[in-house]
Amino acid sequence: MATAANNIRGAGWIVLSAAAATVMSGGVHELAGSIHSAQTVFLRGVLGLLIASVFIFPRADYSVRTSKWKIHLLRGVLGVLAINCGFYSIMILPLVTVTALFFTTPLFVTALSGPMLGEKIGPRRVVASILGFIGALGVIGYLPEPFHLDLLAPILASFSFALVLILGKQLSETERPGTILFYFTVILSVGSLPPAIIVWESPNLNEWIILAVIGAASSLRNYLDIKGYAIGDAHFVAPFLYTRMIFMALVGYFVFQEVPTVSAITGATLIVMCTLYILHREYVTRKEESRQVQLHRKSDFA
Repeated sequence: MATAANNIRGAGWIVLSAAAATVMSGGVHELAGSIHSAQTVFLRGVLGLLIASVFIFPRADYSVRTSKWKIHLLRGVLGVLAINCGFYSIMILPLVTVTALFFTTPLFVTALSGPMLGEKIGPRRVVASILGFIGALGVIGYLPEPFHLDLLAPILASFSFALVLILGKQLSETERPGTILFYFTVILSVGSLPPAIIVWESPNLNEWIILAVIGAASSLRNYLDIKGYAIGDAHFVAPFLYTRMIFMALVGYFVFQEVPTVSAITGATLIVMCTLYILHREYVTRKEESRQVQLHRKSDFA
């Protein structure tokens, strides 16, 4: 279990990750109809690796040596699946629908952090996470649509990405953040090459710029996720992914002149309230734990 201070720091990294993810999604959606999603994933991996090699790895604490190569490989394969399904979803589905389905990730993380990480999850935090998900749906004005197979892609992406985050948390106990990022980007680049070759088309200059932005934002998001989950408890920091919806609402208003709906304002308010409640519960829990430790110490000296 992380300390309260580390949980808050971890949450901060996740908020920054949400901002980077917003930039990435905007770039992918912009390329819809011009570049195939499989090619975008490959170029995201290669460009992300190059950008990370220049700006992140020289400043990061990492080593190529690892004894956890099997977990790195599994995490990388799941990452290939998650990102391919995610980029495909963004390109073929309405953005509001796919974004809503992406936000099942924190729910999967909360459900998996118990059996896979041994973290204790209180019922109040589970309820707060569910309410945060409902708030996310309100922010984007999501309306249920008739089920079709395309809706399975973002759900599979969310579940796979939740496993990527959980495995990243496991690796962070012994591996450096830079090492985790290095293996992920390398495996993503190699694993996404075969399908990219099949659908390859030469991008123009404008598309190359957008692809570079996607690669930079994706690598930054990955690194920030690793930092956040390494410092804080997974079930605590996961709900802060919902701040991405707030960023999207702000970008929609200031960049695309989209006026937020009442449901968007209500949903954003609910997200903030749930996040503050989780912070409050963390403070109360840690305070109670500290009190119990002090009482135990006093009884030892009695």
